[in-house]
Amino acid sequence: MSSTEIASNIDTPDGKAEGLALLRRMWSRRSTAPRHLVPPGPTDDEIRMLVRAASRAPDHMRLKPFRFLVIAPDARDPLADVFEAAERELDPGIMGERLERAREKALHAPTLLAVISRVQDNDDVPEIEQRASAGAALGYVVLAADLLGYGAMAVSGRKVATQAMRRAFELAGNEELLCFIGIGTRAKAKGAPPEPDSDLLCTWPPV
Repeated sequence: MSSTEIASNIDTPDGKAEGLALLRRMWSRRSTAPRHLVPPGPTDDEIRMLVRAASRAPDHMRLKPFRFLVIAPDARDPLADVFEAAERELDPGIMGERLERAREKALHAPTLLAVISRVQDNDDVPEIEQRASAGAALGYVVLAADLLGYGAMAVSGRKVATQAMRRAFELAGNEELLCFIGIGTRAKAKGAPPEPDSDLLCTWPPV
């Protein structure tokens, strides 16, 4: 039985109806590539709402091992220069169409956020927990964007770990650029997502 069918068979007391409606929205979420996102993007107030959603990610001892940067609209061309520098760092021989495509990626999506992971020095919260928290925070952002009616997608690749990126975003020694999130209005309707794989949930110990 699919998750949608399960939900349709659940009795919904008043306290659960709203939650089930949100679950159905979550189940329908699909990433939309930044090149397919057009204006309008979220307003400044809506961006703050997205970050507020991110702040509710699981966070042992409230270390906030993540932060976000909004790429200003007039910073897209400088960002394209950074993307080019990052690609040249990875492949000094890059040129022509490949280089143009690398630059164009900085111009996609009306709203672009950079997600910064920052591992705090704390004996009680291991690094893997803090990185998981940052991952949860970015997941909350793309989900919240969908709930506001926008399309969104997290994009990364090898370039986010380059020195060109580190310098451009002035990252501290304990920080890494985790990814970018493109947000905007979908140029076309999203399709139905596939049902989750059956191996996502098992019982322990195995029978």
